[in-house]
Amino acid sequence: METEQIYALVNDVYGQMAGSEPITAIDTSTLVSMGDAVLSSTANTEAFMNTLVQRIGKTIISYRKYANQLSKLVMDDFQFGAIVQKIKVDMPTATADDAYDLIDGQSVDQYKVAKPTAKQKLFVTRTPYKFFVTIQDVQLEEAFTSAEAMGSFIQAIYGEVQNKLEVTLEDLGRLAMASYMANAGSSQIVNLVTTYNAATTSTLTAATALFDADFLRYAIATIRNYARRMETMSSLYNKEGEMRHTPQADQIYACLLDFETQLETVVQYAAFNEKFVSKIPTIEVPYWQAAQTPNQINLSVKDGAGTKNVTLNNVVAFLFDREALGTYRKEKRVATSPYNASGLYFNTFWHEKQMWFNDMSENGIIFTLN
Repeated sequence: METEQIYALVNDVYGQMAGSEPITAIDTSTLVSMGDAVLSSTANTEAFMNTLVQRIGKTIISYRKYANQLSKLVMDDFQFGAIVQKIKVDMPTATADDAYDLIDGQSVDQYKVAKPTAKQKLFVTRTPYKFFVTIQDVQLEEAFTSAEAMGSFIQAIYGEVQNKLEVTLEDLGRLAMASYMANAGSSQIVNLVTTYNAATTSTLTAATALFDADFLRYAIATIRNYARRMETMSSLYNKEGEMRHTPQADQIYACLLDFETQLETVVQYAAFNEKFVSKIPTIEVPYWQAAQTPNQINLSVKDGAGTKNVTLNNVVAFLFDREALGTYRKEKRVATSPYNASGLYFNTFWHEKQMWFNDMSENGIIFTLN
């Protein structure tokens, strides 16, 4: 084990912390162990005789359970069957009331036929994938001093597979939201900065709007207004012009973390009554598609017989019907192979299958800082 004398570092730190010395750059490489060492029988010896090899005194299994943060997008789990059928019955059209236009000697046909009309959607795309891990317990025994210690390591291996499954479901859910937004019509996009500047004498930009308290109050008021409007039957908020309404209980409000933090620290903290300048997100997302560009969406979507690239910038919030997107099926099967007698190992497979969907006839509104 490497030994570093740090008396000089202690004296430097004390002088700066106490204020008797000006702040200067301190080299902490002698203080902090970076964990990149390779054990050697000549270097890792005790400091008295420099002969006996130092032992590993503690092993930390670095594993922490992760939960899918977009689990609210799971609509329903089902086992049998394959295709999801969704039927929407159309509302009838009003006709003249014959009771107010009766004519002597003529009858009113009470058996005239008015067939109901309906639309059917079939969701038929399933998305399977798998992970697998090989365990060779015989060779692993050499790295541990007890069965319990090795068991903890193997448990961490399986735990990280489960974490990968959760992250994958979260990432696919994130893409399902991004896909709906990329396919949305122009009438479903609300450019908050443009509408605010048009209603006031301001000249805000996407970069400055997040720091303007008046704008942020306007932005949350606009989002709350649209949430109430979606409760009323209309064809304004979906791409296919379907007559829809979305009660508050069926609305999902996804908000970019940066935007929500600004609302909390610039507006809500100073409000006399916080509930009037806030809307609690159903889902907080650190980014919509990519961590390096949190507020941007860049996808290739279907356009007639081909595809087109769609880029949305400065997206800060997404309000949508819970049936507009998500997954109808989440199936997981875990299977273990027989023990390989020659190689002394076995494989464990995790088979996943989901049915991610977008329904562009359901309501959805995208809010941007454009």
